[in-house]
Amino acid sequence: MNRSKILKYGIWALAPLIGAAAMLSFLYFRDHRGESFEPPAAVGEQGLPGTPVAAEKIQTARDFKGFPLYWLGESFESLALTNAHIVPEALAPTLDEVRFIYGTCTPPPGGEGCALPLDILVEPLCFTPPERIGVTRADAQDFRGAKALWIGDHLRIWTGDTTIAIFGYPRERIQAAADALVPLGNIEVALIDSKLPPPNFDSCPEIPLYPTSPPVPTRIPTPQTATP
Repeated sequence: MNRSKILKYGIWALAPLIGAAAMLSFLYFRDHRGESFEPPAAVGEQGLPGTPVAAEKIQTARDFKGFPLYWLGESFESLALTNAHIVPEALAPTLDEVRFIYGTCTPPPGGEGCALPLDILVEPLCFTPPERIGVTRADAQDFRGAKALWIGDHLRIWTGDTTIAIFGYPRERIQAAADALVPLGNIEVALIDSKLPPPNFDSCPEIPLYPTSPPVPTRIPTPQTATP
């Protein structure tokens, strides 16, 4: 076999690995927006209460009718709700996501980012089902009537027609936030004894709503059980 054919077949052999790496990068930057969720060791102010978000932004979230939203109210612990915004999904325009940010931080001198104390990403259930992030539905554990799983440094919750991803630090704050989540009220959701609705996985179409991509390796990330 000549050199050109070897090169050709070598590139095709690497294609699945390159695709999987690209998918992981897409999910990381989509969820993290380039922010670090572990406080850096360098100087900088972490866990600041922040300035409360304008009432108009909360109302915009209340007017959102794509899927049920969940939040922690206008403050959580010592943190103010500092931002509430709808983020268009570039690769699937009909599947917007909504973020609720609590508290703020300032980057260290010369730094480009800092660790937000609490960042809650809310998106459609069928856009990020368990299998999209390298786990199975059976891996998800019971949590307040819903299903949840630690994925790396963040906690994902699947409930009703919604997926919720909670980022922040420390881990105990993320868990406390999960325990305190309530519906925003943009779409009526009934909670019984503080339990969340079970996920409607059966409503997800056989053809994924999210852009097609190579499967994410199941060894990344390592799932861990959420505290019931």
